[in-house]
Amino acid sequence: MQRKKQLWFILLAALTVGFAAIAFYATNVKTIEQETFVKFYADYLIAQDSLGNDAGSSKKIREQLYKKYAVTNEEYLSTISEYNSDQKKWAEFFGKVIENLEAQQKKGRIK
Repeated sequence: MQRKKQLWFILLAALTVGFAAIAFYATNVKTIEQETFVKFYADYLIAQDSLGNDAGSSKKIREQLYKKYAVTNEEYLSTISEYNSDQKKWAEFFGKVIENLEAQQKKGRIK
């Protein structure tokens, strides 16, 4: 009976440490600075418009943009998650993306 209690105690401790590690990781993944994310997202939209927005194309586009802007998939996902939690932040962000796209169009980079 004593061994069974010890086993349960060890299992509970391991689960607690595991959940703490997951929570620590999830909260410590940094997000992409808004100015960089605006440029990243504008480029992403342009590329999707050109190449299509199926899952395979989207993944390839993001991978190229990760390199261009020196960000990781985890940072991208963390940033998306942060913006998803705040509609006002999304609205402000999309306004800046639209401004970026309009500026690029005026410069003749996109048609």
